[in-house]
Amino acid sequence: MTTEELQGRVNVLEGRIESLEAEYRQRSLDAAYLYIHSNWNLIRWYLTRERDVFGRESDTYERSISAEEDIRIKLSPNLRLVQFADSPMDVAYNWRIETTVILNRYGFTFFD
Repeated sequence: MTTEELQGRVNVLEGRIESLEAEYRQRSLDAAYLYIHSNWNLIRWYLTRERDVFGRESDTYERSISAEEDIRIKLSPNLRLVQFADSPMDVAYNWRIETTVILNRYGFTFFD
């Protein structure tokens, strides 16, 4: 094989590696977004169910509304962080930890 042929093969392999790295990055982003959004939907369902079970006059109703609002405030910044993080799933896991702390502060144990 000549040097030009080898260089051509190297260029093809480098292009393939770049393509796979881009695909891996996109899959990591997708997984992190899916993780956050699916957990957010489950949390909202859980808090809504708590409001329905205990009724508008209960302390649980107010606590669940406050917890949902606090979590909603943290949602957007974390979704933006996912886009720029070296490890998007680390951001998603940190969001889950922060969310668990918020829920515990309001007396809910969703992730336990």
